[in-house]
Amino acid sequence: MCGIYGRVGPRNDDLDCRATLSLRHRGPDDAGLLVDAQGPDGQTLVLGQTRLSILDLSAAGHQPMRSADGKLALTFNGEIFNFLELRKELEAQGRVFQSHTDTEVILHLYELHGDAMLQRLEGMYAIALWDSPRRRLLLARDPSGIKPLFYRTGPTPDILAFASEIKALLVDPKVPRDPDMRALAGYLTYLYVPPPGSAFAGISRLAPGHKLVLQGRHTSIERFHRFQVQPKHVFSGLPQATQALEDLLLEVVRQHMLADVPVGAFLSGGIDSGLLVAMMARLKRERGDVQRVRTFTVGFGSEGRRWDEVDRAALLARHLDVDHEVVRIAPQAAEERFRFVAQHFDEPFANPTALVHDVLCEGARRQVTVALAGDGGDEAFAGYPRHRATQLLAMWQLLPRPVREQLFGRLGDALPERAEGLPLLRQARRFLRAGSGDFGAMYRDWLTYYPRRELQDLLSPGALAALGGAVTGDLGQTEAAVAALGPDFDPLDAACYADIAGFLPNNVLQESDRISMRHALEVRVPFADRRILDFGLRLPKHLKMAPSALWTAKGRGASKRVLREVAARYLPEEVVKAPKQGFGAPMGAWLTGPLRPLLEQATRPEVVARRGLVRPEAVTAMREEHLAGRRDRTWNLWALVVLESWFEQRVDRLDLPDVDPRQVRIDVVTS
Repeated sequence: MCGIYGRVGPRNDDLDCRATLSLRHRGPDDAGLLVDAQGPDGQTLVLGQTRLSILDLSAAGHQPMRSADGKLALTFNGEIFNFLELRKELEAQGRVFQSHTDTEVILHLYELHGDAMLQRLEGMYAIALWDSPRRRLLLARDPSGIKPLFYRTGPTPDILAFASEIKALLVDPKVPRDPDMRALAGYLTYLYVPPPGSAFAGISRLAPGHKLVLQGRHTSIERFHRFQVQPKHVFSGLPQATQALEDLLLEVVRQHMLADVPVGAFLSGGIDSGLLVAMMARLKRERGDVQRVRTFTVGFGSEGRRWDEVDRAALLARHLDVDHEVVRIAPQAAEERFRFVAQHFDEPFANPTALVHDVLCEGARRQVTVALAGDGGDEAFAGYPRHRATQLLAMWQLLPRPVREQLFGRLGDALPERAEGLPLLRQARRFLRAGSGDFGAMYRDWLTYYPRRELQDLLSPGALAALGGAVTGDLGQTEAAVAALGPDFDPLDAACYADIAGFLPNNVLQESDRISMRHALEVRVPFADRRILDFGLRLPKHLKMAPSALWTAKGRGASKRVLREVAARYLPEEVVKAPKQGFGAPMGAWLTGPLRPLLEQATRPEVVARRGLVRPEAVTAMREEHLAGRRDRTWNLWALVVLESWFEQRVDRLDLPDVDPRQVRIDVVTS
């Protein structure tokens, strides 16, 4: 796990060293820079990296890494989990290795297969590979979107610059930090900035499963992997499907445990993390490793009792006989921690679990360098409550649209806005409102925090002008993903596919990467492995969700059917049949408690007006109705708090630590 950086343009060693070191939190063990004056179009090519040593801790793992003949150079962030199998195959073909890294495997694969080698890689990665003889630069990002990669193509003299995080691109003082109003409108909608752009005008993110090629001054972007929901896997029945998934999971978890440093796991009270830990323990026993798995859970005080999973995690820890630790979050430290967390996203990100995740990663890093997590266990296996609702909506959509618009839309409007302690009522309101449209629009509304009409009223005239005068079209990937499947697909398939295309990489995995890398902790997510996502997407519907899902209370034991069957072989029955709780945070209590000063500052009319994104009077009304108890606006207000912090720390100024460029080893290509 590392931070990568690169640039094609005029040579500037001081700039490139500082940009590389801005990613030092991602890789504190080593830092390197490769400079080739004969880059694309005669410009200087720079590849940079900060390294977190996981495999081959020796100097042989230094990056950027060059091939034996010096013709190729690679900077690589991530892990290739099938690298041992690939290495054996390459050695059988006469290939000789100088290290024990997965990085060197990529170089050999490219020498043999070119870009087609991307189809052979199973892992999480962002890659930049310089092919000197062809004067060709290849950038690629893993299909699941586990590792990030941002890039810009101007407005400086540079042809291209790229990095694991935006902050490295902003080190160049010539790069403007102008907010992208369309992207920020998308942020208010989703609580994260939807692709393909970023919060900064001119800076984009490479999409999962895509490659970018620069040759001369020509840049092209192509998709090299697309998840499929068809053809469906064919099983003789539930037992065969269960065995197939167990075998695949064991292989994936085995590969994810490979490291030359201590490996642990996050353990909540649910089946995803519980199953991963159980398999880790089994695999350790099978290889004769008597050391217990180290696991970590985050705990709250009384204000977070709804979200606390300490008791359920303790039950699992005893059952699995692991070395378990509870890391607790102190509400009074929320404000200070928030400011540090906000810095590491470089663009507004308002999922409040980031604060909780930060405490968990900090605690785990004191004991381990790698941690396995259960992220990704819901998207492909239909584990969210909204996946159950798609089945009911599919029946409702058999009614004519005018009937749905009149009946369900009005029923949704009639339900009370404020439903504290009544989550089912809030869900019903959203469900009924969304149920009047087509499936793509409905599913987008379920994933967002502002209906389009409310966002239209909130945005300032200037922001609306940037959107073409009105909030139209999709501000994310949800509707596009659903539309790409066509009208003949089952809504459950469409929902799972849309989640893997948008919600998983842009919300779940983005948080996991930024927070874990803030503490130089490598978090691995086996359920987000391409092979597991593919297996889940192509499961027949009846193997994802039991027919009882619509009428079973809270979907108890009805969702994630095959995955639960696997878990039943390892975990207690009360865990396997428990409804999904979800990883959350007591933001309502924090926002009116330790984070209240941040809320009051961020929503002051003069502060809101200065940013030019939303109307001050709309924000004031929102805050007042929330504090008066007329409507729960926790997430909308929290989004504004995060947004103001981003403006302060990334637009008004650039808060980066001082670095010494001499800490970077510079290798200059002379031939």
